[in-house]
Amino acid sequence: MQLFILLTTFLTVLFVSGKPLSKVHGNKPPSRLGSRDCDVTAPKVVIISLFSPEANVWYDNAHVAGSIGNLLEKNITVPGLSPLFPQVHCLDDGSVCQVTTGESEINAAATMTALVYSPLFDFRKTYFLVAGIAGVNPRHGTLCDVAFSKYAIQVALQYEIDIRELPENFTTGYFPQGSQAPDQYPLDIYGTEVLKSTKTFV
Repeated sequence: MQLFILLTTFLTVLFVSGKPLSKVHGNKPPSRLGSRDCDVTAPKVVIISLFSPEANVWYDNAHVAGSIGNLLEKNITVPGLSPLFPQVHCLDDGSVCQVTTGESEINAAATMTALVYSPLFDFRKTYFLVAGIAGVNPRHGTLCDVAFSKYAIQVALQYEIDIRELPENFTTGYFPQGSQAPDQYPLDIYGTEVLKSTKTFV
C-alpha cells in the first residue's frame, strides 16, 4: 500500500509539474506510436467493420467474380487494436485493407486511434469506408442506402441498479449520472455526451 501511495504521489508531482518523462530524460517524444523502420502499407481504401458478421462478408466472398479479392493475403498485427480483432487484413499489394473495431464507442475509438497512429501505415491518401449492418424503415431508405446521423449520442454514462433492488417507482434500472431516477436529465456533464456531425465531416 505504501508503494502504491509513493508511486501515485510521484506520478502526480510529475504530471502537475508539466514535465513529461521524455523531457525529464531529454528524449524527444515520438510523433507516432513507434518508428517507421519496417515496411509501410499505404492503402487506397480502408474498410471499417464493427464486428465479425460485417467483416466476414469481405472475407467469404474473396473468390467470387467481381469481388475486390482476398483480404486475408496480408495480415498486419497492430498494437492497440481490439484483442478480439488484433490484425488489419489487406490485399497482397496493400491497396485495400479491412479492420474490425469491435462494437461500442470505446472499442471504435481505441482501435481507430491505434490504427491511424501506427507506423505500419501511411494514410495520407486513403479513403475510409464504414461498411456496417443496420436496419432502416423502408419508407425512409432502401437496401444499400448510406446514412449518417446528425448527432452521435454517448449513452454509456449512466448508473445501473440491480433489478432485484429496483425501487417500486422505477421503470428501469438505468438512470443518468448525477440524477436520482430514470427520465431525469443528467447532472454530471462531461461535454462528450452529444457530438454533432458537420457537413465537412460527412
